[in-house]
Amino acid sequence: MTAKETRKKFGIAGGPLKGTKVLGRKMGHDFTMASFCILVLNAVAGTATGANVYGGNLGKGYDPSHYTGPLHAEGSEGHKKWDHKGYEEWTQEETEANCPGIVEFIEVKAPKAKTSKPKAETAAKS
Repeated sequence: MTAKETRKKFGIAGGPLKGTKVLGRKMGHDFTMASFCILVLNAVAGTATGANVYGGNLGKGYDPSHYTGPLHAEGSEGHKKWDHKGYEEWTQEETEANCPGIVEFIEVKAPKAKTSKPKAETAAKS
């Protein structure tokens, strides 16, 4: 992919949006190309990034920092607004079919379990 093609596909960021979940909907307009509104939720960073995808591209001027805000908890008023606007959770397959290469899914890693000795054992050794 040339620098010009990369800029058209991903905008200023230069690479895919990273997220743990995607909410999406088809745009209400009748465009000649496939067009979608997506919200890329990143539970690791605690952010939500909005984007409009036209024909599989974000557009050369797209800057995710302008469209990134705090992640709303499920059931909160902010999250209910997303439901009201018609956003539905997309699987990775749906995301790739509708917006190829735009989102890179990341895994939420579970916190490591502590393996320290119980306090009673350490106190007995002293």
